[in-house]
Amino acid sequence: MQFKDVLGNGDLRTRLLRMVDSGRTGHSLMFVEKDGQGALPLAMALVQYMMCRDRRTGEDSCGACPVCRRVSGMIHPDLHFAFPVNVPAKASSSRKPLSSAFLQEWRELYAENPYFTEADLYRKLDIGDKAGIINVSQAREILDALSLKSYEGGNKYMVVWLPERMNAEAANTLLKIVEEPSPDTYFFFITHSPERVISTIRSRSQIIRLYPVPQQELAPALEQRLRLSPEEALLYARISGGSPGAAVAMASGGVSAETYFPLLTGMLDNILSGDLPALLEGNDSLVGLGRERQRGFILYSEDFLRKTLMFSKKLSSIADAMPEETVAVERYSGLLPQDFYSKAFKALEEARSAVESNVNAKMVFCHLANVLFAIKNF
Repeated sequence: MQFKDVLGNGDLRTRLLRMVDSGRTGHSLMFVEKDGQGALPLAMALVQYMMCRDRRTGEDSCGACPVCRRVSGMIHPDLHFAFPVNVPAKASSSRKPLSSAFLQEWRELYAENPYFTEADLYRKLDIGDKAGIINVSQAREILDALSLKSYEGGNKYMVVWLPERMNAEAANTLLKIVEEPSPDTYFFFITHSPERVISTIRSRSQIIRLYPVPQQELAPALEQRLRLSPEEALLYARISGGSPGAAVAMASGGVSAETYFPLLTGMLDNILSGDLPALLEGNDSLVGLGRERQRGFILYSEDFLRKTLMFSKKLSSIADAMPEETVAVERYSGLLPQDFYSKAFKALEEARSAVESNVNAKMVFCHLANVLFAIKNF
């Protein structure tokens, strides 16, 4: 991946080039993005530029030398990856999930779409509805990889995708090497939720925040990649919030709005009608979704309520509601009181944290239903 191939964030790319050229690259960088926004291809372009022996200073890697080709294919022996995994749906539950066991799927997914989302990865790994994790065994695998001498006599690079998926033991195992990295070792963390990354790692990393890809840049890319009409491409560029990965998922039917929309509208209807028994009964469908789709439902609910709030404030032009949501979003915007939103967002975030921490799903959604009901009716 070269910088010229990365969508958006042109100013950020320029700053990264200057950082490398001036010798001020930190040994721990943390890229903060919205899911599918492009932090991975940007980090890969940065690694390739740092490793390329024929780079055009201040511009880009050459893209043609053996080093560039190996980095681009994610097969360079001094470039390592860690990402959340779990036991595949059809594999033995006794198998320890490690990133190294899924490198082929990781490379294939990146080759198919460098802007893939977390849900895309889990589908590729075939882990069903299990949540991906980075456990202590993976952390030890990282330490083992970085303890070896560089194969080509240069630096070693470790890309950790979604460090918020590390459990406490894994994070603490990595802490010392992040605090005191050797001069030839670089960490590139890519996170969607920096507040969920252990503070001692976050505080020792240089934070690099990505911006949404402008519609005028994203739409032509979608039009070419997915063979959409200009009008369709512009629509998905807009409602994705500038995330190429989210736009591709929406345009390809990869989002689960078909599943989440009726569940959420049923929940809101029961809250508005004051029917608590029906609200609690509806939780059975949520409990049966599995961890990752439960998390997806919560994220979808937060986004739907954000759109509803925008409509209630007469800001429908920036709500980015999908066509099939617009009628419902407009209806609920006139029914939900203004003080409902902030409390609902807090309750949904608490539910998401509980789901990601493997709290019993029935307890999580029963509590969420009771809280949302109380916000509206008491």
